[in-house]
Amino acid sequence: MELLDRYLNAVRFWLPNAQQEDIIAELGEDIRLQVEETEASLGQKLNDDDLAAILRRRGHPMLMAGRYVPQRSLIGPVLYPAYLVVMKILVLWILVPIFVLIVAPVTIATTANPTLASIQTLWNLAMAAVFSVGVVTVVFAILERRPIHELEKWDPLKLPRVPKMTAAQELSLKAPGPTTRVNAIAELVFGVITTGVWIQAIRYRAGFDLNTVHITPAHIWTIVYWPIFAICLAGVPLGWTGLVWPSGSRLRAVIRFGIDAVTLGVIGVLAGAGSWLKLTSATISMTDLATATHWTDVGMKITLASAAIITLIDAIREVRRFLGYKP
Repeated sequence: MELLDRYLNAVRFWLPNAQQEDIIAELGEDIRLQVEETEASLGQKLNDDDLAAILRRRGHPMLMAGRYVPQRSLIGPVLYPAYLVVMKILVLWILVPIFVLIVAPVTIATTANPTLASIQTLWNLAMAAVFSVGVVTVVFAILERRPIHELEKWDPLKLPRVPKMTAAQELSLKAPGPTTRVNAIAELVFGVITTGVWIQAIRYRAGFDLNTVHITPAHIWTIVYWPIFAICLAGVPLGWTGLVWPSGSRLRAVIRFGIDAVTLGVIGVLAGAGSWLKLTSATISMTDLATATHWTDVGMKITLASAAIITLIDAIREVRRFLGYKP
């Protein structure tokens, strides 16, 4: 029963790794018993349409998996891995680099008390992290409890086929990162958050005040505004594609490679700008401002170089996934 195998594979996608085998074995046996009883009562074998009707009554694979994993916390075990991924990206890959490489140099270079400025920077980082964690937690809690009505309108016959891969290919696909389920949810949520932050930070703000220093984004940010907007927003359709078509690894590889290519282009444009922020202050000398600008530029260069390396590695990984995947 290929259709049943496709259904069980789709349910497996939403289950915690430690419980997958036991739950799939139990669910598969239960459905096969129901099929046998139905065939005995009808006196004939069931076709795909008949089996699809049985599976449709069972419910969408994600909802079926949820019945086997009862929620005991604010964020259930299905979404929790994706929640951790978003937290790590937001705090470790965004907030910490921004504060360490940009905010800290400006604050320390433009104050008479570097020690106090360092403490203040750490405190601001902690508050930003607390606020970010709170917002993301609320978003995931809403996702955990909000019913998705689209899941009631599904067709078992459109479930993806179970991919046939060699052990080496399977290892190659899994080695670069976490499970597809985690990536998909994290990409969707992170895409929404980063798009909103980007719009707020650049579109509707002419600058930022840091103590007595006013920080104005250079004109280069206006030039790359829409490409970065597209990169941020791309996480939404990419994540949604991963959720509704978990076996579409080749399509996701193509989309992610396209995002990486645009990202590398934006990094190249930014790298050629030479200056990314303009610092002004009515109370700080030009010498101190020049020092702060210098260290801010150094921080930006490090950030761009790191982003370029990470993006290039990801692009190579997606090419390998595309070439190594055979359904």
